[in-house]
Amino acid sequence: MKSVMKKSMVGIFIGSFLIFSICAGSSNRAMAFEPLKGDLSKYDPKNQTFPTSGDTIKIAMWDQVSGVNAYLGEAYTAILGFVAQDINSQGGILVDGKMKKIQFILADTQGRPDPGKRAAEKAILQDKINVFAGVAGTHLAKVGQAVAKEHKTIFVNVSAYSDELMDLPDWNEYVFRTCGTSATSGKSLAVFYEKRPETKFYILAQDYAWGHSSAGAFKKAIKEAKPSAQIVGEEYFPVYTKDFAPYLEKVRASGAEVIVQMAWGADNENLIKQSRQLGLKSPLKPEYYIPMASPFLDDTRPLEVIGGPAGRGLVLCTDFYLDRRVPNVNKLATIWTNSWKTWKAPYNTRLYQWPGGGWYRNLTSYYWYFQVLQKAGSTDPKKVIAAWEGDTFDFFGWKHYMRPADHQVIADRPIVEMVFPNTWDNPQNAMPGDPIWIPAQKCFPTFDEKLKGRVKN
Repeated sequence: MKSVMKKSMVGIFIGSFLIFSICAGSSNRAMAFEPLKGDLSKYDPKNQTFPTSGDTIKIAMWDQVSGVNAYLGEAYTAILGFVAQDINSQGGILVDGKMKKIQFILADTQGRPDPGKRAAEKAILQDKINVFAGVAGTHLAKVGQAVAKEHKTIFVNVSAYSDELMDLPDWNEYVFRTCGTSATSGKSLAVFYEKRPETKFYILAQDYAWGHSSAGAFKKAIKEAKPSAQIVGEEYFPVYTKDFAPYLEKVRASGAEVIVQMAWGADNENLIKQSRQLGLKSPLKPEYYIPMASPFLDDTRPLEVIGGPAGRGLVLCTDFYLDRRVPNVNKLATIWTNSWKTWKAPYNTRLYQWPGGGWYRNLTSYYWYFQVLQKAGSTDPKKVIAAWEGDTFDFFGWKHYMRPADHQVIADRPIVEMVFPNTWDNPQNAMPGDPIWIPAQKCFPTFDEKLKGRVKN
């Protein structure tokens, strides 16, 4: 009798445990956020409503909020706010045993290493953030990586592309890079030109680590992909150059058929505008201006200035593309642009009409980090690291895989020609056409062999 009762009690205990486990699992799944499932109907980047105190998940938007490229901080505030509004309106994220909402702060790098370091350290030591994300510029990313290592805080590199950043001694386990790289841009661009008629390329790049790294990656890749290709000129200019006429006249004299242009921010804007103002035409298609190929040519500000026809044929070798043929991407684009119609200055310009290019890159990066946080169930950096290594993000129909050994993304990469007229409800500008997708295996990021074996399979 006792034996029967004992077995019955054991059975009841096991059954109860299974029911509890199923219910707990269902509850956790019910509490899990999903991108674009929240209430975004009244999102206004100028008047955000995230919590400013209490037990929250704190993220610092660490980038340039003042100075020449202050538009970066302005834009990234809108993008991070969009993601925070989406997740917070779903109740937040279950971490460390409780539901927490996202709070974010601005940490202004001022575009320089010393202020950037102070801003990151203040965010960590005084504001008690869990993570910081940025940043435009290799020189700043190196500072961020060093700060992350010293203070054992996760740093999500969303926009610094130099290959060397993820090599030792700069690499450390607290850094995850979610953007493309010099190598992925250079390799994918070379594959794009492999079977095209253009053979003469002129490189114009910013004179710092990323410019040199990107130029080197393209030169190596185009030589392998297209032996007939020629680099007919190669120039490096100081960041924040205002007059590009001397460089562009050398391009004209060289007979180049494509300018491979590695510049961002104000330099990118001025190069696009001045090449058109000086009347540089394509030797292969005289009715077109000379093509430029670069990761940042979809900036609507210079495209508005030069007008639609002058933007045709620009080649965007980007790491992210808003492909509206994909259902969830189209859903994102529709939600965003419908909201944009109600926004006030400075967010009511064409620059913010669509969440494409760098906006889409950052948005995906933020969603991915919060997905990892949800998976880890904790803000503890070591648990976040373990959860992110080998993780994938594919909500927008495009698989991103986090390579465990060095925390770089493996993904297909898009190459897009700018077209005019376009299908983006933008009658004044050239805008991206349909992309050509370069398979990931043809455009891997570089890998420091000294990191091989760091993570055991």
